[in-house]
Amino acid sequence: MKQEPMWRRYARMLGANPRADTEEELSLHYELRVRDYMRRGMDEDAARVAARERLGDLDAVRRECGDEGERFVRLSRRREWLGEFRQDLKYGARVLMRSPGFAVVATLTLALGIGVTTAIFSVVNRVLLAPLPYPAADRLVNVWEHSPQGQDHNAVSPGNYVEWSTRTKSFEAIGAYQGPYGVALTGEGEPQQINAVSVTPSAMRALAAAPLLGRTMTAEDANGSGDVVLLSHALWQQRFGGDARVTGRTLLLDEIPHQIIGVMPASFEYPHPEVDVWRPFGVSDIAATERRSHNYSVIARLKTDVTVQQARAEMATLAASLAGEYPQFMKGWGVNVVPLHEDLTADVRLLLLVLFATVAVVLLIACGNLANLLLARAVARENEMAVRGALGAGRARIARQLLTECLLIALAGGVVGLLFAGITVRALLAAAPDTIPMLQQVTLDWSVLAFAGAVTIASTLVFGLVPALRLSRTDLQSSLRARGAAAMQHARLRGALLVAEVSLSVVLLVGAGLLVRSFRELQRTDLGFPSDDLVVMMLDLPRTRYAGNEPHIWFYEQLIERLGEVPGVNSVAGTAHPPATGQTMTFSFAIDGKQAANPSGREDPEELHAVTAGFFRTAGLRPIAGREFETRDRADSPPVVIINQALARKHWPNESPIGKRISFRQGETPWLEIVGVVGDTRWESPDAEPIPALYIPHAQKTWPWMSWLGIMVRTEPGMELDVIRPRLQAALWQLDDRLPVQSLRSLEDLYGDAIARRTFAMRLVLAFAILALCLSIVGLYGLMAYTVAQQRQEFGVRLALGARPAAVVRRVMSNSLRLAGLGIVLGIAASLVTTRYLSTLLYGVKPTDPVTLTAIALVVLITATAASWIPARRAVRVDPLTALRGV
Repeated sequence: MKQEPMWRRYARMLGANPRADTEEELSLHYELRVRDYMRRGMDEDAARVAARERLGDLDAVRRECGDEGERFVRLSRRREWLGEFRQDLKYGARVLMRSPGFAVVATLTLALGIGVTTAIFSVVNRVLLAPLPYPAADRLVNVWEHSPQGQDHNAVSPGNYVEWSTRTKSFEAIGAYQGPYGVALTGEGEPQQINAVSVTPSAMRALAAAPLLGRTMTAEDANGSGDVVLLSHALWQQRFGGDARVTGRTLLLDEIPHQIIGVMPASFEYPHPEVDVWRPFGVSDIAATERRSHNYSVIARLKTDVTVQQARAEMATLAASLAGEYPQFMKGWGVNVVPLHEDLTADVRLLLLVLFATVAVVLLIACGNLANLLLARAVARENEMAVRGALGAGRARIARQLLTECLLIALAGGVVGLLFAGITVRALLAAAPDTIPMLQQVTLDWSVLAFAGAVTIASTLVFGLVPALRLSRTDLQSSLRARGAAAMQHARLRGALLVAEVSLSVVLLVGAGLLVRSFRELQRTDLGFPSDDLVVMMLDLPRTRYAGNEPHIWFYEQLIERLGEVPGVNSVAGTAHPPATGQTMTFSFAIDGKQAANPSGREDPEELHAVTAGFFRTAGLRPIAGREFETRDRADSPPVVIINQALARKHWPNESPIGKRISFRQGETPWLEIVGVVGDTRWESPDAEPIPALYIPHAQKTWPWMSWLGIMVRTEPGMELDVIRPRLQAALWQLDDRLPVQSLRSLEDLYGDAIARRTFAMRLVLAFAILALCLSIVGLYGLMAYTVAQQRQEFGVRLALGARPAAVVRRVMSNSLRLAGLGIVLGIAASLVTTRYLSTLLYGVKPTDPVTLTAIALVVLITATAASWIPARRAVRVDPLTALRGV
């Protein structure tokens, strides 16, 4: 075959007539190309370089430009690309402006996906990915004891903490803290309850915490040289208005003057965000030998050359050594070293990852919808692209033009998405439980903006690449001869995208349905006592005015008597361990006549409740055997104890425990006689199984440090908290007007806080799942509406030839339901795999719950039917005469 002359190839590249007989015509086109480049802003030399480069004659360019040829070539290429890109942007903007409806829908669809994804990422980034706000935070670890019962986050005994401090070589610094606990802030205005933490100076050294003002703690502060305190940034702003001269001033805590030595920065929230003040403490000589009580939390900083694994190995060796030295107390005990960031986020990691996966699916569905929109437009633009191809535009040039249009949509969607993200973040912060660490520090910082930019670019590729590649293959002849076949190819691709959207929506809806069912199971859980119409008022007496057991007992008895006379109150009682407050005490004990298996000769620690007379009546707990506590159970009467069924089953499975005796400190306190058995309760949370518990009369407590009490008030049915609160506070302040209320809340609210994470997860996943379903249904409706519009003439001909309208409706709806049905089947199959990761967030429901799977399938099928009905009805309204005229 004779090879085509080179000049003809050049002519074809320039869009000239390839059948020209002379090379002069090529020269003419070359000059026209040069002038075109000069009109775009190039100088003559660059324009000639670009024209020759267009012809592929690089050798001629190099000869003309000499040693600078390569630079001119690169420059011409860059200028040409920038010029074409500017042209693409202008053309793309004009195209979108001619279709404002499409542009708005596409932008909002993408903005919803980018907005919610960016908002959740900002939370994940701050809580799970960003380092803690401490120097070299990756070297901070929490050190816990591992109990023989398997609890790996057990508080540390003072004696063990002292041994660790002196014998370990892995830590640069190791410290301890106790709290948070409530203290009374008095002075100006009404008494106020704030949260305090007692912390060793070595703990502050481990954190490397630098104060915003003043100084931090020293060993002299902890050894009793004076009462000093560090303020939180929030309390400094609230109480002192941000006064920079606050150091040296005095703060009354529990009516004891404390000198302010410094203010911590706003980012310092250790160990909890709600801490208001930090007080120094040291380990006394007596506490340094105590190994039975476990009440310290320990934090340490690893040395620079020590890893977590090495620290764990050393602490395990030390624990074994201590078990040999103190077998009565330490046999079976171990040590657990956990990185601080991992420890703080352990309980919320799965929740946040589930939420992020959820919004990522929403973004995919939004991109799928956008791809469907673009594919629908692709059919209408096939002729346009075919003509551009016939005029010389290559496949890459057409694809770039289409991707540029997608980029404009993505940029608009990204900007609007950031606005949605800001709104969503504020809503998340308002709705999220306080138990998620570092949540209030969430912002749309540079890393989040970079993520939003990456999502925008990725979205452009996801929803724009497929339509661009499809259209860039189009040529004029195939477009004119086989437009229907191309439309069918696009329809199949759009159908596949729709099936994927529906299946992803089903996965989200199944997860949300499981969480909703789990939440309903929690609400129906039997707590073991009626929780409605119960109000809990937490108090803690200052030890300066109420020192010792007798003042505690007298005050609370007087207060309960006064509160019982308040209008709207049916009964009142007190407990040191109110329900759902997170406060707990455990004590080990010996059983008279029984030798425990533990080396100490004592049984495993169990929960202890110190309660006042009438407590079981107020709480709604009736004795199953024996009696309740009575007013005659005083400090000078025989000590008694009541146990629950779980404890009775554990230690006296085949006999009555009534009349049996136990002792908390054998040889130091007398034997306590079991006088009653009460039912089990879910005291801590609806999702917490009942555990063994003991109850002693508050009047017989022997611990002067137990100065707090939760007052449980059962009101008249339907009594609003806002109505009863001022009455209870007035009765309290009649007895002591300097005593603040720690908290005063309904028990239902307290139990709501106990399951707040589950509630938060359920609401968010449900909201995002509904959003995903709406996007999928909108996509289904759009596909069916477009299909009907494309087949309008066909439906008119069918009706003209005698087809029944019901048959046409069935045809349209069968296509729609076939796609939806396939998406449902694939979604159910995928959910059987993915929902097993939700098992720890579920309660009373299995991940493969058939009721939930069936219900979700029906919901999606019904909504798909509704979305298909309108386009189907529109198909039978086609005028047959109009359709026949177009045949």
